[in-house]
Amino acid sequence: MNPREERGKWIANRPDQIVRLDDHAYRIRSQSSDKWYDVLSTESGSTCSCPDHQYRHVCCKHIHAVEISKRMREAVQETVVIRQADPGRCKFCDSANIIRKGRVSGGKQQFGCKDCGRRFRQNLGFEKKQSTPEQITMAVDLVLSGLSGRKTAATLRSMGVDITYKTVQRWAAEYVGLMDRFMDSIRPQVGEDWRTDEIYMDIKGNRKFLFAMLDSQTRFWLAEMVATHKGNDDVAPMFEKARQLAGKVPARLISDGAANFAHAHKKQYAAKNFLHKKSEHVRHIHMAGDMNNNAMESFNGNTVRLREDAVRGLKKDDSPILTGLRLYHNFVRPHLGLADGQTPGEAAGITIEGRNKWLTMIQAAAKERAACI
Repeated sequence: MNPREERGKWIANRPDQIVRLDDHAYRIRSQSSDKWYDVLSTESGSTCSCPDHQYRHVCCKHIHAVEISKRMREAVQETVVIRQADPGRCKFCDSANIIRKGRVSGGKQQFGCKDCGRRFRQNLGFEKKQSTPEQITMAVDLVLSGLSGRKTAATLRSMGVDITYKTVQRWAAEYVGLMDRFMDSIRPQVGEDWRTDEIYMDIKGNRKFLFAMLDSQTRFWLAEMVATHKGNDDVAPMFEKARQLAGKVPARLISDGAANFAHAHKKQYAAKNFLHKKSEHVRHIHMAGDMNNNAMESFNGNTVRLREDAVRGLKKDDSPILTGLRLYHNFVRPHLGLADGQTPGEAAGITIEGRNKWLTMIQAAAKERAACI
């Protein structure tokens, strides 16, 4: 951190030094006189009325103070809560003014909404399915927690559910896609240090590498991609996806010395000019101190390696199983490295209600989809 950044951080952490006029205009108290300086944020960067910025054309301490203050304010945004569907409400308009409208084939109860006039059954997200929501979410949970599709189907058949492994694969593809589109619309409140690494995988007998991006503070899995070569394939699309999901670039990215990481960082995260946020790329990894990638190595071992039975069943690089593993890691499985048994999603400000988090996410996603039709 350069001296101007240090002074900007000091200003941002002191009371009554920054006056926020709106999302783009700020006034900063001078540290050496009674003057106030105006900082304006635009799409092309920020400007300040202080002499340091006006005559030297540098990113002054006042601009740094505003950027740090904005990041601090973003970090304390309210938690997003994904709530369970209420069976006593209309699944389309959420009205409580519903009545029974007889039964349909199979003896299932049908309801009608007096407000929106639509008829429905309380099977939000599982329309036209013969199996119950509990059976389907159990299958999704088993296959994403490490069981193969065939073993998952065998487990459910032992419980009286007559399905094949192909049915399990269809369920995983359908519901992982539905949940991913919904959850990607919610911005996680991640930290300023991100990590990236790759892990070797054997997919249908072919040598592949899974690249992933992780937030150090919350352990939130931001993005992933599969590549054939470790150090040559372009990983910039993964960097771009992580930036879009988080709505920012990291202050520091930790990786190994692979050339494709450096290229992607320069392309996606490097500041376009001196007014933009600077992102540092740490490439030289040490075994001691805070410049190591141990958190990423732990992620590779505990999240990916333990689920290789499922991963070996992949037939294509963009399989929904990989996306499902990200959903499982972020929102279902408590992380041992986080306090109070939190999931990475909870640490990043996204809470999923209910014991069956798959059911909650599927119903919330289906409700959002129905509202858009």
